[in-house]
Amino acid sequence: MTAIEDASTHSVRGILDQLASDESAEGGSAAPTGFTPLDGVLDGGLMPQELVLLGGRPGVGKTLTALQWARSVIASGKSAMVVCYEHDEVTLLARLLVQEVVTLHPELDSTTLLGIRAAVRQLIIRSATLREVSEFHPAIQHALDSLHADAGHLHLYRASTQWSDVSWVAELTVQNVKRGGVLIVDYLQKVPVEGVPDVREQVMRATEALKDLAVSADITVVALAAADETGVAARRLRLDHLRGSDSLAHECDIAMVLNEKVDATADRHLRYDSLKMESAKNQVVLSIEKNRRGEHGVHLQFDKDFANYRLNPQGTFNPDGMFDQDHPGDS
Repeated sequence: MTAIEDASTHSVRGILDQLASDESAEGGSAAPTGFTPLDGVLDGGLMPQELVLLGGRPGVGKTLTALQWARSVIASGKSAMVVCYEHDEVTLLARLLVQEVVTLHPELDSTTLLGIRAAVRQLIIRSATLREVSEFHPAIQHALDSLHADAGHLHLYRASTQWSDVSWVAELTVQNVKRGGVLIVDYLQKVPVEGVPDVREQVMRATEALKDLAVSADITVVALAAADETGVAARRLRLDHLRGSDSLAHECDIAMVLNEKVDATADRHLRYDSLKMESAKNQVVLSIEKNRRGEHGVHLQFDKDFANYRLNPQGTFNPDGMFDQDHPGDS
């Protein structure tokens, strides 16, 4: 193809002709997270060609939230892949399995769920076979059957900081994630960049490469991000508290941050109300700090169900003014 012929495809007429000839809209629709009202704020969910950032401190629920999003994505008929630098494939699958049990059987009491979680953990430590675990309770087999129905659309990979660079991630993405699907990287600051010892430079290059991958593959990339030293010390974690925040803020299309509600809510809203205080201890707030295609500065709250590796996906908008504290002692 000559340069002139190539240029013609980039004219407005050429682009319109290409759109008119494309009969497939497979990649154009949003991939639902399954979280409400988050999907409403995001116009249906995660959109192709976007880099979405999910930040938070250790233990606030980033990984389990991402797994819930992945499950919702494949339930909608799209594909998803989780590349995790923290946990192996069996551990991720075990968490998905417990999530599925609770989703399908919300009526189960805490004692039964305790036994189910204990049985599923036997898979992680390889002290029981899948068949033995499935026979522990009918709800486990039901969850396995439900997961199996969509299993071909979800891929789980244990990554290494030694060799699992962006090229490796991109190769797997081409193999496993179709247009309109979702790639989840857990987490961004652990993606290695050969020959670059500086952490800030590593994060910048990895972020740019993942954004390019989202565009070229026509998928959504969800990158989990860790807090830096100032973020660990801050009462409310913000986008600028994430490690390598300069490049993260520039490259990402949507930035969300998870915080424990009790830690981040202004003191005046909780200090003199013990009921509100206890309720806040069992909730997280998901703040949309950047959104190139819609609303930002939005705070959504969700009940924690960390015992079952999940958040309750039915959330609410955080009351105006309650989540406005950045440092201890502010009001």
